[in-house]
Amino acid sequence: MSSSLTAEQQRRIEENRQRALARRAERLAQQGPGSGVATTPQNTTSSTHSSTTYTITVPRQGPSVHPSIDQGPNPLVRQTLPQSKQSSGSTLNPSKQFTEPIPLPTAQGGLKGTNSNTWNLPGFKSPEPRLSDAATATTARPCAGTFYGRGVKSDQVPKKTPPPTPVSTSFIPAKKPSISVRGKCVPHSAERFRVEVSYNAELITVFKTIPSRNYDPATKMWNFSLQDYSQLMEEVAGIPSVALQPLEGMEGVDVEAASRRSRDALALGALMKLCQGWQKPGATEKGCCILTTRSRFEVDVGYQVDVIAAFKQMPSKNYDMKTRKWSFLLEDYKKLMDVLTEIPMVEFEPLPRAVIQAFSSQFEKSQSRAADIPEADLSGVDPALTRCLMPFQRDGVNFAVSREGRLLLADDMGLGKTIQAICIAAFYRKEWPLLVVTPSSVRFTWAEAFQRWLPSLRPDSINVVVKGKDNLRSGQVNIISYDLLSKMDKQQPTHPFNVIIMDESHFLKNMKTARCKAALPMLKAAKRVILLSGTPAMSRPSELYTQILAVRPAFFPRFHEFGARYCDAKQLHWGWDYSGSSNLAELKLLLEESLMLRRLKAEVLSQLPAKQRKVVTVTTDGITARTKAALNAAAKDLAQGHRNKMQEKEALLVFFNHTAEAKLRPINEYIMDLMECGREKFLVFAHHKLVLDNVTKELGEKGISYIRIDGTTPSAERQLLCNKFQFSEKSCVAVLSITAANMGLTLHSANLVVFAELFWNPGVLIQAEDRVHRIGQTSNVDIHYLVAKGTADDYLWPMIQEKMNVLGQAGLSESNLSENAECASFYCRDPKQKTITEMFQRSFTEEDEAMLLQAADTWDDSETGITSTCQGNVTESPSKKTIFDYFGNNSAKRKAL
Repeated sequence: MSSSLTAEQQRRIEENRQRALARRAERLAQQGPGSGVATTPQNTTSSTHSSTTYTITVPRQGPSVHPSIDQGPNPLVRQTLPQSKQSSGSTLNPSKQFTEPIPLPTAQGGLKGTNSNTWNLPGFKSPEPRLSDAATATTARPCAGTFYGRGVKSDQVPKKTPPPTPVSTSFIPAKKPSISVRGKCVPHSAERFRVEVSYNAELITVFKTIPSRNYDPATKMWNFSLQDYSQLMEEVAGIPSVALQPLEGMEGVDVEAASRRSRDALALGALMKLCQGWQKPGATEKGCCILTTRSRFEVDVGYQVDVIAAFKQMPSKNYDMKTRKWSFLLEDYKKLMDVLTEIPMVEFEPLPRAVIQAFSSQFEKSQSRAADIPEADLSGVDPALTRCLMPFQRDGVNFAVSREGRLLLADDMGLGKTIQAICIAAFYRKEWPLLVVTPSSVRFTWAEAFQRWLPSLRPDSINVVVKGKDNLRSGQVNIISYDLLSKMDKQQPTHPFNVIIMDESHFLKNMKTARCKAALPMLKAAKRVILLSGTPAMSRPSELYTQILAVRPAFFPRFHEFGARYCDAKQLHWGWDYSGSSNLAELKLLLEESLMLRRLKAEVLSQLPAKQRKVVTVTTDGITARTKAALNAAAKDLAQGHRNKMQEKEALLVFFNHTAEAKLRPINEYIMDLMECGREKFLVFAHHKLVLDNVTKELGEKGISYIRIDGTTPSAERQLLCNKFQFSEKSCVAVLSITAANMGLTLHSANLVVFAELFWNPGVLIQAEDRVHRIGQTSNVDIHYLVAKGTADDYLWPMIQEKMNVLGQAGLSESNLSENAECASFYCRDPKQKTITEMFQRSFTEEDEAMLLQAADTWDDSETGITSTCQGNVTESPSKKTIFDYFGNNSAKRKAL
C-alpha cells in the first residue's frame, strides 16, 4: 500500500477487507461438511495495526506436484505470511496465516471459484485485491489469493484456463456490451477516407451497403467518399461491439443527429439484429411478420398455445375475425419478437431490414399519419421555372428535397415529370455537372427543356452526346442515351457525377443488360439520383429491384433478399424463380415512405388543362447520305427564292416530302419507346404514305396490334376499325392519315395523340386532336408533336404557332399552342427562316390544297423503288409524273378560264 493514504482511508480499507473475508468464510461454511473446507478465524482486533490470521484447511485430493515437499499420509502445508514480509513503509498489512493443500494438477480440478493459475504457480505472489468496495472484492476475487513462501519452488509451468465466472449479486449493475473491435478513420485521398480496423462480420456487412465503397486488396482496407461519412458512422454506431475513432476534424459530428429516422442508433441496431439468425431448422410451426400500415404490422402464423399467450401480453394487440390474424403497433415489435424467439419449435420471419430502416421512428412511437413534408427553399432556382410549377408539382419537388435528392418520381404520363426533375436538379446546382440519361428519341427534347426552364443556363453549357467518341463531361448539363452510355465505359470519369437524372428508369429493369451494368455503378456513387418513370414495373415486382438499388443501396444489397420477400421466390430444379409476387402491400408502403412518389391523373385532374401539348425534338442523324444531301439541296433551293408562285410551291413540296423521309427512323424509335413505357393505346397521325407504310411495317414486325385508316380505306370499314380500337383490351395503335381521318371518328378510349408529321393548316391538326378529346373522354389528353431540326419542321412549327395565336386572340379557337405547349418555343436560328415561313403562309390557298394533297399522297422518292397507291390505283413515280405537272395543269386551267 502506498504510504500517502490517510489514517481514515487505511481504516476503511481494512474494514472492507475484513467484511469481504467474513462473507467468504460464511459462504464456504454454507457449503456444509462435505465441502472439505473449514475456515476458522484465529484472532481479530479492532486496531488498525493489529494482525488478523485466518486458517483455511483443505484436504489434499491428489498427488503433489512439488517433489521438494515431503508428502505424508495426509499432509497439510501451513504457510504464514510473516510481519517482515510487509513493505517497510506500510503499517496496514496484517499477518495472515493460511493452511492450504499442496497445489493440485489442473486435470484433478480445484477449489470452485479459484483461479487454477494461482494454485499451480509456485512462488507466485498474488497482488493485493483492491478492497475499496466490498462488492468489487467479492465479485472480482471470490477466493482469497494464495501467498507462497520464499522457500517454496517448483519447475511446473502452469496451464492457462479461463478465468472464474464472476458471482452475480443483486446490487451489481448490468454491464454494457464490451467493445471487441476498435478502429479509426483516416484520410485516404482528397475526397475519400479509409477505415483501419480488424475483421468483423457485422462491420463488413455495413461497409457493403455504402454506395461509394471501395476495397483495396493490397492494403486489405475499405475506403469511402467523404459524402458518405455520416451514413457510415451512423450505421457503425448500431454495432455495440465496434468502435471507430472519428475522422480528424470531424470529431464534433453528431452521428445520431445525422440520422433523420432514428434518434437512437443502438436501438436501431438491436432491431436490425432481429433480422439475423431467426431461422430454426427443426421448427414445426412457421410464421411471418408483415407490415400492413405505416404504424401496424400483423403476424401470419398458425394456432399455437404459447404464441397466442404471447400475443395477448402486447398492449396494442388486435385480432381480426375475418382474416384470423393478430396485428400490433410497431412500437411493440421488439418486445413481441423477444418473446416469440424464446418459444421452441416455432420460427418467425421478422420484418426486413429495409422496412426497419424506413420506419425506424415508428418503432419508438407509432403514428398513423405521416409527418408533413417541409416546404423547400427554391429561391436559388430560376423564377421562370418556379412560377410555372403546378401545386402538385411543387409538392413533388418538396418530397425530393426531403429525401435528400434521391427518389423515384413515378407520376402518370402527362403530369410534368420533366419540369419537376429539372427543378430538383436546379436546387442542387452547386453540385453539378449534371448527367441526364434518356431514350435516344428524346435527347434533344431535354436540351430544349433546359433552355426553356433555366434561362440562366448558357446554351453552350448543354452537351448532347450523339456519338461514342463525344466527351461525356464537357458541359454543365450532359445528355446521353441509354445505348450510348453502355458503350462509354472507357470514359467513366474519375470523379463521378453528383447529380443524375434517369428518364424512363424502367429501362434498367433487367440487371443483366449492358445499359444496367453501365448505369448502376454511377448511380450508387452519385449523391443525388432522380429516377423518372410513369411505369416503374411493367409486369412483376422483380423489375423494381434495380431502381430501388439505385436510390437506396442499403435496403436490399442482395437480390435474393428482395426476391424472397416480394417476388414469391421458389427454388426449382434449375434454380430460383423470381417471377411471382408476394407482400405487395408492404412493398407499396416501403416505396412510398422512403423513395417513391406517384400521382395519377385522376388525383390531380382539377389542376390539369384539358389538353397538354408537348414538342418532342427528334434528330435525323441516322439518315442516309443521299437523303441528307437531298434535304440540304431542297433547303438551299427554297432560300434562293423563285420567280413565280408555281416554282415556289413545287420547291416547298419537295422540301416537305424529303422531311418525311428523313424522319422515318426517329418516328419508329419514338413509337417503340412509348410501347416500352407501357402506353397501350394511342393515335399516330402522319401525312405521307411512305410514313404510314413504315410505321405499320414496324408495328407488324414487333407483333403489336394496330388499325390503319387513310384515303384508301372504304367508308364501310372505318366504323369497324374504330370499334376494334375502342373495345380492344390489348395494346393497339391507330395509324391515321392527317387529311383522311381528321374528322368523323371517335377514338376516346385513348388519351394520347402523336403527330409524326406536321401540317401547314392548324385547323386540320385541331380536328385530328379532337378524335380523342371529345364527349366520353374522362381524362386529360396528351398531344405530342415530333419536330426535327434541319427540316421543313423548322418553318412549319413557327407558322402553326403564329396562326393559332391569331385564332385564339380573335376568339375563334380555344387552343393556344404557344402558351399551352411544353417546349413550344422551338425555333430554328436560321436567318432565312422568316422568308421561307412567309412562303409557306402565302403559297397554299384553299384552292391549291387539293392539288397539293394529291401531289403529297403520290410522292415517293424515285430512288427508293416504291410506288404509291391512291384510291386503290397504282400511280407513276415522281420521276415520270412530276409535281410540276399538278401545278402546271392547274395554272393552265386558270388561264383558260
